[in-house]
Amino acid sequence: MPPLFSVLIVAFNSRDHLPTCLSALTTQTLPREQFEVVVVDNASADGSADVAGQYAGVAVVRLPRNVGFAEGCNRGGRHARGAYWVLLNPDTVADPFWLEELARCVSENPGAAIASKLVLTADPTRLNSAGLFLLRDGRGADRGFHQPDDGRYEGGGEVFGGCGAALAVPAPPAGEGLFDPRLFLYAEDLEWAWRWRRAGRRVVFCPRAVVRHQVGAGDSAAHAFYSERNRALVGVQWGDPVTAVLAVAGLMVRAGRVLLYSLLRRPKGRHWRAIVGAAVDFWRLLPGVLAERFGRWGRPTARHDLQ
Repeated sequence: MPPLFSVLIVAFNSRDHLPTCLSALTTQTLPREQFEVVVVDNASADGSADVAGQYAGVAVVRLPRNVGFAEGCNRGGRHARGAYWVLLNPDTVADPFWLEELARCVSENPGAAIASKLVLTADPTRLNSAGLFLLRDGRGADRGFHQPDDGRYEGGGEVFGGCGAALAVPAPPAGEGLFDPRLFLYAEDLEWAWRWRRAGRRVVFCPRAVVRHQVGAGDSAAHAFYSERNRALVGVQWGDPVTAVLAVAGLMVRAGRVLLYSLLRRPKGRHWRAIVGAAVDFWRLLPGVLAERFGRWGRPTARHDLQ
């Protein structure tokens, strides 16, 4: 009998994180026959795949090159047998009751995607994400980010989307992926949420499905490049006309500002080159996104402000 959940972990040079992440899955209260674990290794150079292979019952998919988080999830899904794909970052530690609570939320909300509650590893009394909501320029933001986990979100309920670091989604039809591989890294969960909601589907926040998350990539050049580029692309692809314009304008203003500071030899931020590069690459991908907005996927969905 197929399992309820397929836990998909996309790893890239994650050797230091995988032991704690995978060990936490061995202590889950949900019976083991109800979930499987698939680790997708994005051509790591640090032996991540070998570390994952040391854990019994863990399937390891070794990719010959780094295809990014978005396509990595899609590739892992090809090996998944579960009714739900459960995305999990390697730099997380799941509470022992995590999957059991996800199963409860799934049974109470059939057909819905389920967003876990992410807390900060450095301070588990503070939130990393209680689901996603939208800003006016189409960018997604985590509800409760860095706020005390004081019970204000314990009611659960519907949210716009869920953070891809710990998100349960009904398995797509056979042969289909979950994320847009063009996005590579960051904002793929935001684009998916727009698309999912446009199809009339729901995302529900499950406050007792708790995962600790080590948030540390936000100060990298890769984060600056992909998050800036992708958020603007997603805003254009799915937002209403005002949102689309604001998404483009926001990226151009931020890129122009850091470029001006660099020309004045007063760099604003460590990764100004990445932000300028994001703006340049945005224009490269824009024609394809516009074609999809007004072509195959029709008119964009209305904006949602669920918080």
